[in-house]
Amino acid sequence: MKKIRVVAAIACCWTTLSMVSCTDFVDLKYPTIVGQDQYYNTQSDFQAAVNGLYASLRPVYNDFHTLAELPSDNTQANDYTLGLLSLDQMTWLDNNTNIQNLWLNSYRVIGQANTILARINAIAMDENVKARFIAEAKFIRALMYFNLVRFFGDVPLVVNEIKTEAEAYGYLRESAQVVYDQIELDLTDAIAILPSVGQVENDGRATKGAAQGLLGTVYVTQHSFEEALPVLAELIGDGHYKLLDDYEALFLASNKNNEEMLFSIQYHSNGNAEGSNFSILFAPFGSGTEITSGGNPAQVNEGTQDLWDAFEEGDARKPVAIAKYSPTGVYYTRKFLDKPTANYEANNNWPVLRYADVKLLYAETLNELGRGSDAMDELNDVRRRADLDGLSGLGQAALRDAIQQERRVELCFEGHRWFDLLRTGNMVDVMSAYKEKGVGYQVDSYEVDPYKVLLPIPFRERSLNPKLTQNNGYE
Repeated sequence: MKKIRVVAAIACCWTTLSMVSCTDFVDLKYPTIVGQDQYYNTQSDFQAAVNGLYASLRPVYNDFHTLAELPSDNTQANDYTLGLLSLDQMTWLDNNTNIQNLWLNSYRVIGQANTILARINAIAMDENVKARFIAEAKFIRALMYFNLVRFFGDVPLVVNEIKTEAEAYGYLRESAQVVYDQIELDLTDAIAILPSVGQVENDGRATKGAAQGLLGTVYVTQHSFEEALPVLAELIGDGHYKLLDDYEALFLASNKNNEEMLFSIQYHSNGNAEGSNFSILFAPFGSGTEITSGGNPAQVNEGTQDLWDAFEEGDARKPVAIAKYSPTGVYYTRKFLDKPTANYEANNNWPVLRYADVKLLYAETLNELGRGSDAMDELNDVRRRADLDGLSGLGQAALRDAIQQERRVELCFEGHRWFDLLRTGNMVDVMSAYKEKGVGYQVDSYEVDPYKVLLPIPFRERSLNPKLTQNNGYE
């Protein structure tokens, strides 16, 4: 049996079969050595490959918060997480491990998706099943590229299976617009094929609604509000999703994949470390088993005083979104509570897209297109769930600020705040103001520079492929 060759592609490990442990996997004689000529030949092979594709999202999102929340005004480093201090203070360098891992894990998922897409058409199987596998692979590839382009800007765009090392090094950075075009194409294709959540059980697999929500987000990120409007309007009008009456209930490990969740990363406590670790990571240091169990609370992603103060009086979300641990005064989130027996054995999913997020993006789109009254209706739906009064009579600029404020408190700790600051062009102003307040962990050391809207291309990637250029400000 021939061992799969691990090919360096875009200076990351592309493997034609690097499946993370998943259910319904094929029975292999040698679990760690898979012959390419003996795989990707049957429908069950591709079922296992697609299952593995979903499972491979976990390494991407296990510490997604370190890059999508920690650099923002929502969360901060502390005396126990000094290894994350550079991410909090925006003093990161191109050799940062978290940045490197994001690149590596994202391209690994893309490589798996490309292999599935390259090989599936040659195999005889149920055509409807084949079409859905293709759509799911395109959705996941689009999600990975969307993260990459927002974090890094221009990135290598690979949509084919890479078979040789020489071929891998031929891929250099494409313009962000070219990457966005591919994301839009993949999602448009996926929307045409994926079933709605009303047609299938919401088991965490990509659906039409998930692809619509992601495409709408992609358009809003590019300020393409005319394109975003019909996509988000159709999604909201379908009636397949809703805001749960109880904000706390939508995060419960016992209520996963509920009617508010469009897409989330699936974690399962099964004794094989396929569960999540957020409940342990986010719990205050020294809290023992008061808040979680089965591990050592790490106080990663600690909430800030600024976020605590951002909630209006009477906001029903606050006790769930951010709480204070009385013995130390530390702020932490209760969105990911569980009682795992060990590390990586919690059942909490990571929410990537949920209905409140979509409603607020729709409100933003309507407001930017001059439909302020309609925008306030969408915004107020979210506010009413929080037991807050609806807003009225706001002009476009004031409503724009109100929507972003609502997104901050509604979606805190879920990996949206940094992207919202980038999308709205407010990162420098907001983070400079946050630094000026002087309230937070070593805020005087923050380096709020305009070029920090993009992360550096990792040192390892440029060392392996010197033709990869670096983002401005890092050379």
